[in-house]
Amino acid sequence: MSEQSIQQKIEQNLFPGTANLDPRCKLLLLIFLGFFSYMIVGDVTGLLLMVVFGFLVAAGGDGKWAVKMLVAYVVVAYLNTRLKYVTIPGLSVIMSVFGVTILKFIPIIMVGRWVLRTTCMDDLMVSLERAKFPREITIAFVVMFRYIPTLKIEHGMIRNTMKIRGIVDTFWKKLLHPLSTMEYILVPLLMRCLKVTEELAASGTTRGLERENVRYSLRPVRFGWKEVAVAAGGFLVLFTLYVLDHTAVGAVVIWR
Repeated sequence: MSEQSIQQKIEQNLFPGTANLDPRCKLLLLIFLGFFSYMIVGDVTGLLLMVVFGFLVAAGGDGKWAVKMLVAYVVVAYLNTRLKYVTIPGLSVIMSVFGVTILKFIPIIMVGRWVLRTTCMDDLMVSLERAKFPREITIAFVVMFRYIPTLKIEHGMIRNTMKIRGIVDTFWKKLLHPLSTMEYILVPLLMRCLKVTEELAASGTTRGLERENVRYSLRPVRFGWKEVAVAAGGFLVLFTLYVLDHTAVGAVVIWR
């Protein structure tokens, strides 16, 4: 699905289920997830966390992404368990810490990308203003939200340009030749970042981002009973998993 078609679905309110939740509810769920994911360390509880929030993402119209992240979580968890049997001084500890860090980030990335793809920036701006956030924080947050998918588009354009010029861009080349990666990808991306910053600032000014009057939305934006139920349910699920993590359930080892 292209970025343009995603934006059209957002504007036409065509995303199903949980994707139509208020942006404040989605951000609350993301904050709760980021807080509890680092405190839940058990294999069973961590997998249950991924499954529960995978259903949340799938109910919001992004089931393929949820399945990909669940598979990635299982693979990383298994490889991280295998690293415990590697006895290379220094390197084994570094790789184990790196694996655990990736494992904690996977559920956050899964939900964060879903929030980015299903949230209209105008609705986000209105919802944050109604939550009485300072304008300085609101503007910075909305620009950051809009900046992330823009960088993805710019990265794709750079890779297409590399293909046209016959420059191979594979994972192993990035790993084995980091200096070439910096030259062909990072340097052009940083240069585009400067240009994109000016374009986003001009676009925001044109669309009245800095206006001081009360902002309205063409679609209904409100934190209703459905959002309260989902946010409370998400918190209770995470807290329950945290409690289970400190019982015999958290001590169960899956990835032998």
